[in-house]
Amino acid sequence: MMLDGKQAIVYGAAGPIGSAVAKGFAAEGATVFLAGRTTATLAKVADEIRAAGGTASTAVVDALDEKSVDEHADAVGRIDISFNLIGHEQFFGTPLVEMSLADFEQPVRNMLRTYYLTSRAAARHMIPQRSGVILTFGGYGDPAANLGGFQVGFGAVEALRRSLARELGPHGIRVVTLQTNGIPESNPDSYPEDFRREIAENTAAATMLNRAATLADVAAVATFAASDKASSITGTAINLSAGATVD
Repeated sequence: MMLDGKQAIVYGAAGPIGSAVAKGFAAEGATVFLAGRTTATLAKVADEIRAAGGTASTAVVDALDEKSVDEHADAVGRIDISFNLIGHEQFFGTPLVEMSLADFEQPVRNMLRTYYLTSRAAARHMIPQRSGVILTFGGYGDPAANLGGFQVGFGAVEALRRSLARELGPHGIRVVTLQTNGIPESNPDSYPEDFRREIAENTAAATMLNRAATLADVAAVATFAASDKASSITGTAINLSAGATVD
């Protein structure tokens, strides 16, 4: 199995993308540490992993809180893989010049904060062992209108990823982004059905393959990226946009 013997932390593990990736890691032999804010939803994912023969434990972690992140990482001990899939509040539909400063800067601030804290915590454990993989999610594709600070935040995270990859590479640590054009399957059930359908259709229409990436796609690529099979890949984004973004 690709991740046999590895220990992986997945932040935001109770969400659709986080749970899919956590299950993918576990299926390939990793011991998965599920981190999030809600005990019941984390426990459900852990139960599903165990029922499939995997190994998982849960912890309530506020990934925006320095003390919470550091204490959890210390409790885990050896960290081979760190993947942050924390969701962010989005302010869509308003032009940038019409937004309040607070609404604009919130996703930028929160994205940078959580990715920095979780990456730093992982790196401090990976450096002594001279190995490890830090995965980020989202990437920075072609600019779109009326996304507020959301896309700006992803751009800032990409700048952080480049810096981390340069500094951590000599320690044998890889830093990779998984870039998508949106995962319609992950949209909240609270969205009206017509709206969910519209998002799915528009996402697919923007791609070369006439389909969006699925949760299974993300889990498969995340597992590969975290494995030794991808040992030469760092400092870059893996494009899962189905051709919506051309590199």
